[in-house]
Amino acid sequence: MRVTEKAVAIVILALSGWAILMWGASNFQGHEANRILRVELGSDAAQLSQAVEGPDIAHNIQVVVRNTYMDYLFILLYWLTFVSLAVLAGRMGKRILGIVATLLITAAALSDLLENGAILTAMQVKPFTDAVAVDISEFSQWKWTFFFLASVLLGLAIALNHHVSNVRRLSGGVFIASGVFGLLGIMRYRVSLEYSLWMIDIAMLLVAAALMLTLWKIYHSLQELDRIEHVENIHAHA
Repeated sequence: MRVTEKAVAIVILALSGWAILMWGASNFQGHEANRILRVELGSDAAQLSQAVEGPDIAHNIQVVVRNTYMDYLFILLYWLTFVSLAVLAGRMGKRILGIVATLLITAAALSDLLENGAILTAMQVKPFTDAVAVDISEFSQWKWTFFFLASVLLGLAIALNHHVSNVRRLSGGVFIASGVFGLLGIMRYRVSLEYSLWMIDIAMLLVAAALMLTLWKIYHSLQELDRIEHVENIHAHA
């Protein structure tokens, strides 16, 4: 269990660090918000143009391309994070939910890879067309749907486990909430894109909060295990 918890902590830290680097590298020009999400879910040429608008459109397109290439490592890291958490939940007793969550996050990662290919293709098309925007949004829709379903199932695997602490159970509840917010958002992206972007932003903040709660609990669990082992060693040599 200790090895698994250390692995979970390492991948969460790696994911968090890479996410910060991606955010720092997204130096868009202009004041448009949610540019990357708008590229992903804006299902027409007008939305793609809005996503890269600014004083230097060519620069903003380059930022989207750079972000997309960086996203390949991000995909691997979030997949590893969810899988390691699912393995940990399975070892604590909720194996079936952990397996289903693993399958869903794998489907999300594969959809994300296809989405990235569609984005890189679209950024080479001048001017943007509705066809390339639709390709991106189709893959993005499946990616986010699978991702948030995985979040719900992972949260259930943690929250419904009677052998975990209240902090772990709370993190499971936050995962569930993130999935619910995200699914409510993605269900309406063709009806109200702004609403969907707002809901997905909230969902991702909740995912980050759940991961930080998990990291905090793992840290204290490992500290407690070290303390117990230290006491046992003292008693063994007494």
